[in-house]
Amino acid sequence: MKYIKDIPAKYIILIISVSIIVLFLMLSFIYFFYIKDMFEIRLTDEEYINIIKNSSFYGYPDKKIGSYFDNFFSNTKWYCIKNLNKINVVFEGDAYYFGKYVKFKIIFDAKKTIKTKTIQPIFYTADDKKILYTDFLNLINMIFR
Repeated sequence: MKYIKDIPAKYIILIISVSIIVLFLMLSFIYFFYIKDMFEIRLTDEEYINIIKNSSFYGYPDKKIGSYFDNFFSNTKWYCIKNLNKINVVFEGDAYYFGKYVKFKIIFDAKKTIKTKTIQPIFYTADDKKILYTDFLNLINMIFR
């Protein structure tokens, strides 16, 4: 059986260095994927909704989403859905589009909006059917013109 005094110093330093690197990587992984979100600012549902309402789409930087959506759509409804580590703001409203009256649902990623300062809907439907991105862009152009 070998004792530490029989192992050359360079191997001891190598073992300690590798151990420190592995420990650092492991702690970094734990922090970024588990602990970091525990230190985030917790907002109320209304605050998350207001972040989305007070945001603007890229092509319309001076026009706030909330007021335009509330004016264009009828029977509007804003609410939050929180799942695991995701916080989505959901907008629902009725509008005449596609040649008929349609119930729209648009879902925004609130955490992404807070972190990146850009807004992009992650899901949009008309009468519970997913619509094409080009149709969504046409709708946005109608709302903000």
